[in-house]
Amino acid sequence: MLLNDKLKKAVVEDLKEVNITILDWYSRKHGETLNFLYNKEIIDDKLIENALQEAVIKQARKDYNNMMARKGREYVLHADHIGSPECLAYALGTTEFSQKEINKIHFDHGDTAESFPKECGRENLLSVLREELLNPKPLPEFSGEGHYDEHPTCSCGH
Repeated sequence: MLLNDKLKKAVVEDLKEVNITILDWYSRKHGETLNFLYNKEIIDDKLIENALQEAVIKQARKDYNNMMARKGREYVLHADHIGSPECLAYALGTTEFSQKEINKIHFDHGDTAESFPKECGRENLLSVLREELLNPKPLPEFSGEGHYDEHPTCSCGH
């Protein structure tokens, strides 16, 4: 096996396991390497998106199992209040969940299993995630005193 094939395989396996809820952290940490491999055509859009698809489905399954279907919960957790609603929306558009599982999902705001992907999903989710992966967002900036600015978009002075 050639080195490029080994690198490709390593990236795919890592991306399949990436936690979608911290993709921005992952992309800042590994963005330089991923972009190098991308620019050298060792990895490409399709390869990245196929690996991310598996990560998205895993995130949806994790949110479902750990948050929505967990026994003993004293309150109802609606589909738009989980770790990644957009991953659940994507997964609901596939055959990942059985009808029995879908029946256990609680929706609010008038949503249903059919409408939720349209309302909470992101169009071209895998392409969007690939772009976020290859173009990491900068870390948020803090004010001069090292304090977090609670009102970064307004000039209220508080």
